[in-house]
Amino acid sequence: MPLHVDAVPTAILLLAMVPLWLPVLLTRRRVPVDPAAAVRAQTRRATLILALLLGLVTLSPNGAFSYLTLGFALLWQALGTRVMGRGIAATLIGSALAAAVTAGALALQWPVLAFAASTVAIALRVGVFPLHSGIVALAERSPATLTQVFGATLVLVLEHLRFTDHIPFAYDVAPWLVRFGALVTLLPGLMALVQPDLRGYLRTATAMHGGMILAALGAAGRGHEAAALMVMLTTTFALGGLGLSIASLEARVGPVSLVARGGRVQAFPRLAAAFALFAAAGVAMPGTAGFIADDLMLHALWGESVGSTVMIILGAAALAIASLRAYAAAFLGPAVSSLAPDLNRRERTVTTALVVILVILGFIPGVLLTPADLFLNASDAP
Repeated sequence: MPLHVDAVPTAILLLAMVPLWLPVLLTRRRVPVDPAAAVRAQTRRATLILALLLGLVTLSPNGAFSYLTLGFALLWQALGTRVMGRGIAATLIGSALAAAVTAGALALQWPVLAFAASTVAIALRVGVFPLHSGIVALAERSPATLTQVFGATLVLVLEHLRFTDHIPFAYDVAPWLVRFGALVTLLPGLMALVQPDLRGYLRTATAMHGGMILAALGAAGRGHEAAALMVMLTTTFALGGLGLSIASLEARVGPVSLVARGGRVQAFPRLAAAFALFAAAGVAMPGTAGFIADDLMLHALWGESVGSTVMIILGAAALAIASLRAYAAAFLGPAVSSLAPDLNRRERTVTTALVVILVILGFIPGVLLTPADLFLNASDAP
């Protein structure tokens, strides 16, 4: 099987490596942030194997080979989550099997089945309602592993855009995917307003971003691949960073209720700033990749469905309000003291890496989007 080094797949692979290795970095501490630190999916050896498999995926120009290798990679990752719960493992195994079906469909030149199976594989891994139960459970039990799952999903989205979405069927079903994605963006966004604790807020934020990704994938069927890629990038880094911030806070103070204000900003100023930045990036704060992603997506959706665009805006606005409520409840109010330290050196390194990526893509998105557009349009040409 010939391998080709193209700039865009290589760049996406390098970006995916960041969230893929973050759990390994964070859990090499005396007191791990993530209670699931011992899971095989987060060990150095398992992550290295996963990284090598994803490297093969991005280097191959053959869709069937890429998806077959991707199926092995996703299955390897899924098996490491069995101790977290059967529902979580079943969701990720189902995604791996859908990737394998895509490989077979591409080999047999059945493009409609390939597109459908690839879409299902992504929907399972990003928590699209009603396939969301496994992913939202993972967000609650192990935000670090969820970040790792999103890293691999970023490669899956790239392969979807390269090999399966440039067919007439994808063009025809685009309005339906956009409308359904908008609906399952709005509902979790509204649910985020009434969550009683931080983990509930993270669950609904995860489900809301899953709906946005599905809507963006629908728009990609009509030529808006860059929007879909940017939405997945934002979800990976903003939502991943938010989950890690919540896990770090709860490792210090225990479960955080949103009923009363916690007043922890003076005790944990760096952690409070990280939480605020990641939450804001997830709801399109200017100067971050989230703003570029929302701008591209809304322009793409406006041409497909005005009603869907309005629902996406309302869902994002609801999540923004929920994010302000969560920040106020966790950090503002009468000051409280804590013997626990603020972000340690490893956590600061992780936070800085995620923020730098979000800011670079927010201010100069062309470094990725311009070559990505050229690359994906070239993939569509045949």
